[in-house]
This record gives sequence, structure tokens and C-alpha cells, in this order.
Amino acid sequence: MNAVIIDTNVMVVANGKAAAPQARCKCIIRCRARLAEILRGTEMILLDDKKRMIQEYKSNLNAKGRGHGDRFWQELVRRMWRQEEGQEKVIRARITPAAGNGTDFEEFPNDDASLKGFHKKDRKFVAVALAYQCDTGQDAPILKAEDSGWEEFRDALAAHGVHVDSICEDNR
Repeated sequence: MNAVIIDTNVMVVANGKAAAPQARCKCIIRCRARLAEILRGTEMILLDDKKRMIQEYKSNLNAKGRGHGDRFWQELVRRMWRQEEGQEKVIRARITPAAGNGTDFEEFPNDDASLKGFHKKDRKFVAVALAYQCDTGQDAPILKAEDSGWEEFRDALAAHGVHVDSICEDNR
């Protein structure tokens, strides 16, 4: 089963220059195409069990918006509540809060010194990837757009089996 985890910035960039003025046009096009591919294809979308990711999406997207990212998010929410047998598109992975602050999780490699500076709000995405890997034995890449915060930790995350797929890399 192919599954992906989608960082919020992919949907924000897909909304275009108004939402992400720093985004390159090529990146906007790639994010839109990747989101459309996910909806049309067989890839599953991984979320956490307590809707932390959905809440982050909600804070950064418009539930009534007309942007590509907004529409993807709207469809994602619809599919979460309307899952029919054989039509599942969303998988929820159980992650365990570690410190009660909502940003630290037992599944995140907290003991790895090379990840100490990793952005707190992105730890849930890594925790979901590792929980899914533990539960299924399968990897699920984290998709990101133009977010340099992931780049400096790419090797450290890879050492734990977490793959970050940069949609907007020029060599794609």
C-alpha cells in the first residue's frame, strides 16, 4: 500500500502566489500536480489519530477557499468522513504525546542529538511516518514544498527511516 504524509506547505504553495508569495511558479505547478495525482491515484494519505495535522491544515487553509490547496484539503476532509469499503483514502496513525505540550511524541527520535533543533510543529509528521512504519513495515514519505526547515535534517531523518520528498527540487 502506497501512503504519503503531506506537510501543510504543499497545500499552501498550491494555493499560489497570494498564499505563498515566496513560492516559485514552477513549485506552485508541481504542488498542484502532485495533489491532483494523489486524489486521482491509489496513494493513501496518512494523518494522525487526534487530528493535529487536520488542525494545522485548518489554520493555514480556507475551508471555503477556491485555491488548489484549499480544494485538496476540503476533499481530504470529505473523504475522512465518507470512507466506503474499498474507497479508503485516509489512514490515521496513532501517535503518543510525550510531554503533554502537543509537539513532542514518543514515536519521534527524541534521543537523537542531531534532531534536537528540528522544528516542533513538524514533529507530528515524523511521528506519523515512524508509527506507520512500525505498524505496517512500510515507509511513507513526507511531501514538502519550499520549506528549508526540513533540508538540514534530511540525513538525520533518513537515518531513522524517514524519507522527505521535496516536490519542488529542480532535479525532479
